[in-house]
Amino acid sequence: MIRRCQLAFVATVVLVAGGCSGGDTEGPIASSEITGPATTPTSPPTDATEPPVSTAPTAVSALGDARLTVAPDAAGFAAGFSAAHATISDPAAPADAAALAGQQLQLLLRALADVPELDEEVLVALDPAARPSIERIVRARQFLQARNAADTTPSQPPTELPAWTIVEPESVDVLLAHYAEAEALTGIPWYWLAAIHLQETRMGRIQGVSSAGAVGPMQFLPTTWAECCTGDPLVTRDAIIGAATYLAQSGGPADMNAAVYQYNPNDGYVAVVTAYAESLRDEPGLYRGLHAFQVFYGSAAGTVRLPVGYAQSAPIDAAAYLAANPADAA
Repeated sequence: MIRRCQLAFVATVVLVAGGCSGGDTEGPIASSEITGPATTPTSPPTDATEPPVSTAPTAVSALGDARLTVAPDAAGFAAGFSAAHATISDPAAPADAAALAGQQLQLLLRALADVPELDEEVLVALDPAARPSIERIVRARQFLQARNAADTTPSQPPTELPAWTIVEPESVDVLLAHYAEAEALTGIPWYWLAAIHLQETRMGRIQGVSSAGAVGPMQFLPTTWAECCTGDPLVTRDAIIGAATYLAQSGGPADMNAAVYQYNPNDGYVAVVTAYAESLRDEPGLYRGLHAFQVFYGSAAGTVRLPVGYAQSAPIDAAAYLAANPADAA
């Protein structure tokens, strides 16, 4: 097993799931893309003393501070999803436009998760070209929400933000080349690796150690890495090839459901990764949008966007951070 508790499990409502223990469906990272507010903390070890909270605003993405700008009704959601999908899938669209559309797609998924009663109406109203990929993600989120609702012992969200550093990921072309190399070496299709990379650390945006000690962009426990892989789990290329190697040893590519479950034995994780992987399989161009997904973290003080430039060596109080950085409230 790669790890018992992942770093991000980045759920942003679209992502989801995972968690350190107890079968959580969405790590604090995301908070509702796929599943709604995070419920299980996976924060790194805390220091004996609480560090001061910086009052300096953190840097925002080069794309700016993307916010949702559609009407919160079925027609507005459908129009927003359709427009974002059209831009992302248009090979003539500039890279920045596709990335911004990807951020909008993520925000739409997060917002729709808060009003699941609109799901079916939104799906019916989608542009036919956009529906398959959006529906896969929505169905995965519905699965997670149903499982969360049935949980009789829900965990409380963490009061602290994690000891992470948020960085710009490697470029689309560089990461696609890494996935292709790993596929050539192991037979694991590139889109499964991309989906796991997205779910684990938002394409490498998150740098930090999980509460179980997992490291790197694909989140390996050092002991697992030593048994299956070579190179450095902190190096993106090595980590992606390592993930492909592990998946191949775990039943892939013949049985990717079993392989992904071995990677993270959580049915919610498998559902979300599968939704993204199958969408990328059918529409490889969607990668330009998914590559731009931001990092969101669910806390007791509310969901927080952790922008590029966020850097903490130890956990910090979430409420204090939001008071100092109100633009990061999500």
